[in-house]
Amino acid sequence: MGIFNVKQLRKYNNTPFVTYTFVAIILVVYAITLLRFGTTESSHALIEMGAKFAPNMVWYGEWWRLLTAAFLHIGLQHLAMNLVSLYFIGIELEYILGHRRFATLFFVSAFGGNVLSFAFSESVAAGASTALYGMFAAFIVLAYLYPESNYLRNRSTSFTTLLILNLVFSVMYPGIDIWGHVGGLVYGAGITFIMGISQARSLLWAKPYRIVTAILMLGVSGGLVYYGIEQIRSLF
Repeated sequence: MGIFNVKQLRKYNNTPFVTYTFVAIILVVYAITLLRFGTTESSHALIEMGAKFAPNMVWYGEWWRLLTAAFLHIGLQHLAMNLVSLYFIGIELEYILGHRRFATLFFVSAFGGNVLSFAFSESVAAGASTALYGMFAAFIVLAYLYPESNYLRNRSTSFTTLLILNLVFSVMYPGIDIWGHVGGLVYGAGITFIMGISQARSLLWAKPYRIVTAILMLGVSGGLVYYGIEQIRSLF
């Protein structure tokens, strides 16, 4: 007999523990930053805790910042807005995609947002919004892949509107990392198209396009890293 019976396995599969884990990590990181530095808003504190900072990535090889930046937040308002969004959207998407696909979406979107920001901005950047924009994009792509689903179509419409409003807000207000948001959006859309929800026969037509998308994402990522490195080197 296995470790789980059917009832326990169903509960495990339906519990959004990946979302809970991400929320918990973000809260712990915020608390540690506050206790260690007395603030979560200074550039020094953010850089020390793992924010995206291109010079350190190039000169010291700290490429892990492309992911750790997603777990840092600048002030309580930034934290609260992103945590509420992550909690509610994350629970919904994790149920749709499953634990592994959802975790992959989060990390790829965070990476994509931060790698685009790395290429075009030398400023310090942090926040889970890179991953959140990837989640917005996921609903739009899923509605395209599964047009028979009224639920996904309705959610896509809602998140398209929310996405447009957020992008306008990002452009209008200084200090917001628009590159990170755009990168999270593009990479989130790409990885969702590659993964889908299942490998259903109705989606066999998409397999060649998924392979091409994966190759393009890898190529673009390499190009962005190279461009970002050259930009930093040209400044020093």
